[in-house]
Amino acid sequence: MPSINILILSAASRSPVNHEDTYPTCLMEENGSSLLEKIIIKTSNIKEANYTYAFLESDIKKFHLDKISNLLTPNRECIKISDGCQGALCTALYSACQINQDAELLIISANEILDIDYKDFIDDFRKRKLDAGTVTFKSVHPHYSYVRLDGEMVVEAAQRKPISQDATAGIFWFKSTKVFIKSSMNQILKGASTDGLYFIAPCFNELILDQLKIGTYKVDNNLYSPYKQKPIFTVMEK
Repeated sequence: MPSINILILSAASRSPVNHEDTYPTCLMEENGSSLLEKIIIKTSNIKEANYTYAFLESDIKKFHLDKISNLLTPNRECIKISDGCQGALCTALYSACQINQDAELLIISANEILDIDYKDFIDDFRKRKLDAGTVTFKSVHPHYSYVRLDGEMVVEAAQRKPISQDATAGIFWFKSTKVFIKSSMNQILKGASTDGLYFIAPCFNELILDQLKIGTYKVDNNLYSPYKQKPIFTVMEK
């Protein structure tokens, strides 16, 4: 059974207007469980998993995310990210360079959740002998990243640009961490950013240029739930 790095990203900068009065999205609760806890439960059946968390350094100090993550998954790695990081790709790349680069890599954005066992799509990607893969749902909203398929293979990826109806659910798998690192560095060297930020989905384009195999695992829309930040304190209406 191959080892796998599970990299959970929760380092999205918040605007100065709301930074001081909102919790990180990963701490949002539903039915008594935070989004972070739900992600751990969904990944609990993945064997030989090593967890790494990427949090804003300011959030670690204010909300004790290092202690929370260690309670959920002891012996995890916790990476501190500065507020000036230029997008999820930069956060993931900085974190990936500090973990086992020969192991598989599963990147999970901690602002959305899938109501499935995450082991299912990993087993599917392994069975198909893919080099990388992502989970998709149906949408045309420009908020999401997208992949375009030719048959079962991804032939193009784009951020905030609907090139198909296959939107990514914030989950990306790579057969090795070093495959992700190489593609990410190439993307950054080419300046392939969106609105001044670097996102993960477009690094698939670098893998496509290397003629690697990228696939998708499609889920029904009712299994996908995006989360939004909520205030720390709310005022009760009289």
